[in-house]
Amino acid sequence: MKRTVIIAILAALIPLSLYAQGYSATPKPSVVPPWPITGTYFTPFDNSGNTANNESWDYVTVGSLMPYRVKEPLLEGDVPQNADFRIDYKWLFTLHGSTTPMPVLNMPTEAGHVPNPGAATDAPTMSPATPNWYTTNTVSIKMPLTPTEDDEEITLAHNTRFVFNGIVLCDAITGPPDLTYKIKVVPKPSIKLTATGGATDPDVEIVACVGDDVLFPVTNPGANLTVDGYDDINVQFTLLHRELGSTDDPTAKVTAQWLVLDGKTLEFPGSLFDEPGVYSINILNVTDRISRKSLDQGAVAAVIGTDTPAAGKLKVYIYPQPNTPGVNVNDVQHIRNNVF
Repeated sequence: MKRTVIIAILAALIPLSLYAQGYSATPKPSVVPPWPITGTYFTPFDNSGNTANNESWDYVTVGSLMPYRVKEPLLEGDVPQNADFRIDYKWLFTLHGSTTPMPVLNMPTEAGHVPNPGAATDAPTMSPATPNWYTTNTVSIKMPLTPTEDDEEITLAHNTRFVFNGIVLCDAITGPPDLTYKIKVVPKPSIKLTATGGATDPDVEIVACVGDDVLFPVTNPGANLTVDGYDDINVQFTLLHRELGSTDDPTAKVTAQWLVLDGKTLEFPGSLFDEPGVYSINILNVTDRISRKSLDQGAVAAVIGTDTPAAGKLKVYIYPQPNTPGVNVNDVQHIRNNVF
């Protein structure tokens, strides 16, 4: 039977929620699409109304580098081989209320390469004298650094056309109208202190016994942390340990590992706390299923700063299981019979 003892915490109390399960013994990689990106990671904007698979909006994280693709319908044998033929794609991204196009970038040329927005060498080839029409079917976009408001979005206007021997066919004028798609920019996932009245970075302390799961409360009573993010929130952390009664510096027990949360519950499995001592949990990063879509994981890394508990502030005191043979932390004593 799991026994978790939660001791009062030195922080202002405010509501919140979360639950964690699923510790990875090896670093859980951020789920960036593998290189090269394969078709299984792309899905159409779905306006069918199918609630089970509705993808009518694309959700992205602030600052993320996001790929977009038009699936090329033609194979090499389906196009003229001895003529000037190309397919142009309209890539026109605009912020809500603005007519200024956002910079359209090439896809990274190799794993780990991140285009520099605004660098001329990173702009895809644009069709001659045709603003916002490009000769590449896959591009990337650097997203704004602030979330869009409830009534705002990024609009993608798109169309495809053919150019044969210099003659434009099936463009936005002679062909079907532009298709428009909506993109929503959301905040980075985070774990923050729940502070009121200007409280700053108090110690957050938990007490449990060896082998107990350690739950940091995020709902009243006792809430002092807030976990924000979309589904499948992962937390990267380092765990330090020192023995009870020792004044030595703590040593790393776990380094830069990942914990998969159950919803928004921050619970660390008891297998991490297999010996008595004082533990410190240092949060390094927080990701969710939206932030892990970015090709530039550095741009969406959780901001670890004044809002996140500082290193050494998340403390766990692990004591031996009481009433365990050989663990004499609570022996009953009496006055010796032979001292008089």
